[in-house]
Amino acid sequence: GDEVELQVKKDKTFLVKLVSVQNVQDDGTRIVTFQLNGELWKVPVTDHSAVESTGAGREKAGSKDGAVGTPMPGVIVAVKVKAGDKVKEGESVATLSAMKMETNIPATKSGVVSRVVVNVGDNVEGDDLLIEIE
Repeated sequence: GDEVELQVKKDKTFLVKLVSVQNVQDDGTRIVTFQLNGELWKVPVTDHSAVESTGAGREKAGSKDGAVGTPMPGVIVAVKVKAGDKVKEGESVATLSAMKMETNIPATKSGVVSRVVVNVGDNVEGDDLLIEIE
């Protein structure tokens, strides 16, 4: 794979090597695998071109039990949970930046996170599904 050296400070350099990029999943993400200074990392990345070319939009939260949706359009700046995490109703599970303000998005019920469908940096619309809780 491609390899690049990133110098972030005069005495701090990172060696990044691309290992693999998976096919687009149903939620519009790809798993990108790379090495950072020899350590293997797997990161979900939203492929906006794939979502746009298929015309697929994000799933809506609606009034589904356990669905956590966005209160307004914005950009996801933090995802605080992952699948399998236990959460309590009202606990912050994500942070949305909209109109130069950050908003914590709370869990809609207590339970276990079954699915996280967004990543940091994703643009979202009002009522887009972020997380499902069982």
